[in-house]
Amino acid sequence: MKNYPFPETRRPFGGILDSFMESFYDGIMLLEGGRVVSVNSSFTRITGLKGESLLEHHLDKLDGDTHICLHTIQEVVRLARQLGRSVTSMGRLKHGNEIYVTATPVQLGNAEDHIIINIRDVTELQRLKEEVSRLMALYLSAPEETRISQITGGEIIAENKVMRGVIDLVARLAQVDSVVLFEGESGTGKEVLARLMHRLSARRKGPFIPVNCGAIPENLFESELFGYAKGAFTGAIKEGKPGLFELAEGGFIFLDEIGEMPLHCQVKLLKVIEDLEVTRVGGVKPTKLNVRVIAATNRNLPKMVREGRFREDLFYRLYVVPVKVPPLRERPEDIFPLAWHFLRHYNAKFGRSKKFSAELVRALECYDWPGNVRELQNVIERMVITTDGDTLEPHYLPPGLYKRSGPTDSAVEVRGIVPLSEAREEVEKQLIRQAIGMKRSTRQAARLLGVDHSTVVRKLKKYGISRTGRKNTKAE
Repeated sequence: MKNYPFPETRRPFGGILDSFMESFYDGIMLLEGGRVVSVNSSFTRITGLKGESLLEHHLDKLDGDTHICLHTIQEVVRLARQLGRSVTSMGRLKHGNEIYVTATPVQLGNAEDHIIINIRDVTELQRLKEEVSRLMALYLSAPEETRISQITGGEIIAENKVMRGVIDLVARLAQVDSVVLFEGESGTGKEVLARLMHRLSARRKGPFIPVNCGAIPENLFESELFGYAKGAFTGAIKEGKPGLFELAEGGFIFLDEIGEMPLHCQVKLLKVIEDLEVTRVGGVKPTKLNVRVIAATNRNLPKMVREGRFREDLFYRLYVVPVKVPPLRERPEDIFPLAWHFLRHYNAKFGRSKKFSAELVRALECYDWPGNVRELQNVIERMVITTDGDTLEPHYLPPGLYKRSGPTDSAVEVRGIVPLSEAREEVEKQLIRQAIGMKRSTRQAARLLGVDHSTVVRKLKKYGISRTGRKNTKAE
């Protein structure tokens, strides 16, 4: 931006005003007595007019016929002088962009009148808004893998949309202190999600105390969870002992398998959650707590409430924000990525270089996994440490997990003689339709068929098969 072409004594506020004008994204022009005394660089960017060609010139003498924006500026300034107030008008630049021009009379401390002209390129702002919307849409859709990876730090594998929704919900819940109840079958990763919530929360520097409610003997439950005072019972530590709730101060306490908690302890747990204070066994003075309670269960708590095996008031206190974690059989897209993740982990841990065969991958994806992710992890570890060859085949799987086909079994039946090229194409069509129909995902279908993802996409287009496995009549 050019400085005033006048002596320093005539420049209102000197270089301060120059710096102030230059900081604007909008185009700014300052008139003094009708003459252009300052123009910022944004004015040149928007209008294409160089500041050097405007400085020291009287606005009315500039060529408004050639430059449309100058004509708009001249009209707006004339009205602002006439009305004695700020005036805004719409105009267009030579290349078609829509602009808003505002002229505002100001008093800068001397006798001559000053007018500040502001030019805003509305078309450019609209483009910027659309670009922001486009980038936001990309963030929320296309690079979902990147976003999930950023949230989880690579700790959790999730290609299934439902599971990704669970992870997004966990990330949002991490920012508040509400009680959360994870529901899901054993082995689905409820504790992993609870630890992720802890890592994403403001309590990340505090402890994460996991408590398996099914592993604590009933007679020790209360003292383990809430602690005990000095001399509370025979055999107790002389100084007393803090409970797990006290050890979780400033962080999370994760009550896993909450459905296994004895009824007589549920009453005290309810009070601890509601009052956020705990009284040790044998003690009289309560201790204030600053902990967040997260619970998990693989049991049907509403049914247990109806049967009188779980307190109704505690159930509703825990059921503030329920998070349903889907079993592995309902997220088949995650089976191979999880298996690959575990394979890399155990290869590195045990110094092996195992790899999957295509048949093994198909066998893994066809199994229901009643033990969920934990069962899959154990199977992969077992194969890595017990097999001799580098390639893991289906017969290495535990008994019952994989059924071998007999020697006469065949997935292809031939009933006539046709040219090999036609036969090959027909078999490809049938296999692709079946794979797409089973998986509904081209990536999963590619893994099932043992080919690259690009091959499946190319074959779909070649044979006119839709993503649902049905024939696309328009394409053939």
